Amino acid sequence: MTDMPGGEMSVPSRLGVQARFEDATLTLDLTPRPETLHHGVVRASVLSFVIDAVSGIAVDQDPDGWTLTSDMSVRMRAVPAPERISAVNTILRQGRRSVTCKVELTSDDGESIATGAVGFVKIPRRDTDPPKPFVTPELAVALFRDFGSLTRPLRDEAGIEVLDAANGVVQVLVTPGLRNPAGTLQGAMVALLAEAAAEDLVSTRFETPCVVTELDLRFLGQAPVGPVRTRSRLLGPGPDASIEIELVDTSTDKITTLVYARAVPAP
Repeated sequence: MTDMPGGEMSVPSRLGVQARFEDATLTLDLTPRPETLHHGVVRASVLSFVIDAVSGIAVDQDPDGWTLTSDMSVRMRAVPAPERISAVNTILRQGRRSVTCKVELTSDDGESIATGAVGFVKIPRRDTDPPKPFVTPELAVALFRDFGSLTRPLRDEAGIEVLDAANGVVQVLVTPGLRNPAGTLQGAMVALLAEAAAEDLVSTRFETPCVVTELDLRFLGQAPVGPVRTRSRLLGPGPDASIEIELVDTSTDKITTLVYARAVPAP
């Protein structure tokens, strides 16, 4: 898994996620903090990190191959953040070259908060590739130790710059704190950039506070250099219309991620 926490300087490492391995089941627990909320709701991009991690650890058990996230869908409820959100993975299909998983996220009282679907592709590791982090569910408990908290809201901590809010144009530098061990922009930070573009577009055009509750991401390529900038298009006349967002590595002018998002009024 290339998108695992990367130490105390890594922004994803400080989102408030810890792990439990009980009765042969890996559970990731997210403790919502003010820095990871938007209008009192946990950010969809933060939930995307939990979804990707709990499923990726379960399926990436080959030390001689990479298991890379190819696509992800997040659906969440716009409800005030509970004290804790727990995520458990189910493998729906596991083939020789690809895997599909579903993740359920619930509060401590069993209330559904979100659900996610993730697709992975398996690629053989070459001798020239960098060392591969290998994390079993048992080792994940130690990996997700407390690296401390964010000191600023997540968008500020990531360094997202707004270029044209009404048109959903934002960008981010690919700094060490945002990279995964493979040296590219970490998956949850990709989701955060798209989320920021969608919420800025809707809240500015329609002059209403909103939260993003739907994200569909298709990862097309790496973004090791950047800056990574968004191009957004509202697919309808109202604030509830879907939004198409392309993430472009401006150093190569290539689309690295295609995203579809939807926002709803803030609760």
